Amino acid sequence: MSAVDEKKEQPILQELLKHVKTESKSGIYSCLVRLKNEPKCYKQFAKDGGLGILVNLLRCHNLKILNMTLSILANACLHSDAREKVRGSKIAVNVVSVIKYIKLESTLHCRACRLIGNLSECDWHAKSLCNAGAIQAIVDLLQLDTNMQTYLMSVRAIRNIWSIYEGSREEILETGIIRRITGLLIMAVEKLETSTRTASELIEICLKAMCAFLVGTLDLRVGEQIQGEKDLQGYRCIVRCCGMKNKMAIKCLYNLCQIAKCRPLLGNSGAIESLIILIRDRLELCEETLASLCLFCWEAVNRARVRMGSGLELMLSLLQNSQYEKYHPLLLHALAQFVYDDPSIEIMVKNGLLDVLITRLKKMVAEAVSNEQAKASKKRGNESPPNRQTEFKYNKTSLGRYSLDYYRDDWSPSSATSVSSSPPSTPPLPFYDSVENDENTEDNYSPVCSDTEFMDNEDGSLKINATRFSKISIKSFTFAFRSTVIDLSAEPQEEVESLKSCKSVTAEVEEPQNSEKGNKSSNCEYASVWTLVLLSRLSHSNDPIERLADSITIEPLSAYIRHAKHPKASRILTRIIRNRAYLMPLLKQGFVFEAQTLYGSEQYLRQLCALAETDGAIGELTSILLRGDETHKLVIAVSIPFLIKSRYILKSLLDNYGGMPLIFRVLSDRQHSLYENAIWSICRLADTLQIQPETIDKCQIADTASTDFPRVYDNHPKPATVTFELDDGTTVDACRHTLCQKSDAFSAMLEGNFSESGKKRVKLRNTSREGLNTLLLAANGATFENRTIESLLDAALLADKFLMNDVSDVLTESLISKLNYQNFSRAWNWAKNNACHELKSCCVKIFLTATMTNSERIQAFQDFSSSGSFREFLNEVRQIINSVLCQG
Repeated sequence: MSAVDEKKEQPILQELLKHVKTESKSGIYSCLVRLKNEPKCYKQFAKDGGLGILVNLLRCHNLKILNMTLSILANACLHSDAREKVRGSKIAVNVVSVIKYIKLESTLHCRACRLIGNLSECDWHAKSLCNAGAIQAIVDLLQLDTNMQTYLMSVRAIRNIWSIYEGSREEILETGIIRRITGLLIMAVEKLETSTRTASELIEICLKAMCAFLVGTLDLRVGEQIQGEKDLQGYRCIVRCCGMKNKMAIKCLYNLCQIAKCRPLLGNSGAIESLIILIRDRLELCEETLASLCLFCWEAVNRARVRMGSGLELMLSLLQNSQYEKYHPLLLHALAQFVYDDPSIEIMVKNGLLDVLITRLKKMVAEAVSNEQAKASKKRGNESPPNRQTEFKYNKTSLGRYSLDYYRDDWSPSSATSVSSSPPSTPPLPFYDSVENDENTEDNYSPVCSDTEFMDNEDGSLKINATRFSKISIKSFTFAFRSTVIDLSAEPQEEVESLKSCKSVTAEVEEPQNSEKGNKSSNCEYASVWTLVLLSRLSHSNDPIERLADSITIEPLSAYIRHAKHPKASRILTRIIRNRAYLMPLLKQGFVFEAQTLYGSEQYLRQLCALAETDGAIGELTSILLRGDETHKLVIAVSIPFLIKSRYILKSLLDNYGGMPLIFRVLSDRQHSLYENAIWSICRLADTLQIQPETIDKCQIADTASTDFPRVYDNHPKPATVTFELDDGTTVDACRHTLCQKSDAFSAMLEGNFSESGKKRVKLRNTSREGLNTLLLAANGATFENRTIESLLDAALLADKFLMNDVSDVLTESLISKLNYQNFSRAWNWAKNNACHELKSCCVKIFLTATMTNSERIQAFQDFSSSGSFREFLNEVRQIINSVLCQG
């Protein structure tokens, strides 16, 4: 066996130790070459604990040995097991010494920085390196004019130390190394035209470091150092890189935008225009670009740039595209910052803001219905305690303000200074909406709700979360920034491999903790808040907004109020109703009928009535009744009784200008769409005219009574029971003594000088069996509440016929109390058939004025319409109303 083969078989650890003892530089170097080039050899060497020898070799003054040692250790420390093996050694002190004391050797410096970067992947080593002065050493190194690879490794080392060991951050900030890294970025951007590949590598590593410095801290000092030495060169370079679709630059810009004091300077650097171009041309449409643009909407100076750069049109186009629905809450929030800027509102209205809000309202209605169903299901299942109320509180990380630089300023569009083309530098904090419908406070309106978010509970109250915080965390857009793989091919090659293979932990953001379902629900609530804010602003506009009062808007808004009972939505509708310009569009769509069914209906009707009785409105109503479209004529005619309280105006519109015939035309057509509303309307008119039913007494239902009994001349024995034989052949037995006591007529008939006297069987004409039985029950003081209305009416008629005064009073009182929506028509038809005209009129008046639900009123009217005398009933209703309407 040759000497060379023997040498190879000898364990390299022992060989290296022997050369170290003999101080054989050539032997040491030879062993190091084998360790670097032979993986199996290195593996055994590390297993045998040889890394400690390499750490000691870092103190060697031979540059070749030192260079090779740094390379081997740097490669080894890519792996956590190697970093663990050198823990507790003096590797931190030794590698920092290389940078500090070996001058003008860029390759060694590069390898030393690479080793520092790899070691810094471990918290313990990062701390040791800081204690050993690694940060200042790298700061000093970056002041030198060195090669590109050294810059790359130095920036990476600082980035890893910052990310892994928080205790290093103050020192890094104080040394100003971030400013130096910004200078490297500026230099690299300037060299892009001459040295594209090398400059691109440096740009990428600098941007990645800047993202690391910003993520999780958002420290203003970081933003100031990234700004650059002069003329905002650092910001301008980042913006320029964004224009080249550099993902790290976009992330860096997004992080900078979250620092409030940096945004005006970023706006001056062209960031807004660059973002608009990127998004508009779909070059880089992502969460960061949209979120950054939305953040720029928080300052007046930047809002002006967004407006002039067609940013509003861009955001509205995205809101109109369902493909980008996940971004809609963020975009709505951004648009809400422009609510006190009239030029911006005009631009948004022209570009489809109302369409966006209508679409959102429809979704809000669907969500409110779904929530109602879920609550009902939960209640049926008894899954929650009966007294427990579910209240919604916004997570402050999803709806909070972006920074602490804003002050409280309650804003109202009615104020002289609230709207201007040059809005204030910071948007106002929100006004807390009161749940009370106080007209004096409705205009105390704040369009922006941020650090005091509100939401109504099930009981209609609002919960306020007034916690401020200094950082934005957009719940629906939590970004996990992954490190970008950089392909470097320049020497030294192992540094390139290190940079490729080392997993970057510096540019990652925490994953959202809540479930996807929870996030989606919160995002919906979040979007709903800003939808109402924007819609509220439109309702405050002095000039009418086209289609704001059309059914396409009012219907979903009304449906949302009905299902969600949201006080802010109610106030929005109230402001729309209060605007004189919207009265006729509302009336033509039949809103007055919808208003009756809504939460807060009294307030809506009060506002409508106040406007409808003005001279201008009366003129318009008259014009529609005389010359309007047929459909509008009918809607207006049926609406008038809900709107007008003045009898004089009612007479003018309904009698003089033909409103009444129109109402009765609808009432006679059961298939008409306004049929049910017309029933409601005619009853409301009767109530307004204060029509009252007359008091029914026994004489009013006794028109057909007769007391002409035949007389006889002899007396006969008088049995105790008398049997009455009726027209249909049926018989009814009664106590003779009771009848004679209760009735003079029966006394004369059964005990006087009449032919029936003393007979056991007596014929009674024009008498119903049910009526006679009811009469006998009443006469005997028995219970008769379960008798039909017809039997009570027949019995009352018989009581009057047979002069049973006391019984008649009891029966009359009972039948009047028994009149309801189920028997109005039957009582009216009985009165008509029995020629009881006062009772017939009384039934109509009670129907018109009785307290009933709308469904009960409709059922009662349909019972009338189902009878053969419906037209006579309608004529009687019309006569009763006209008689009161035309008085005086």
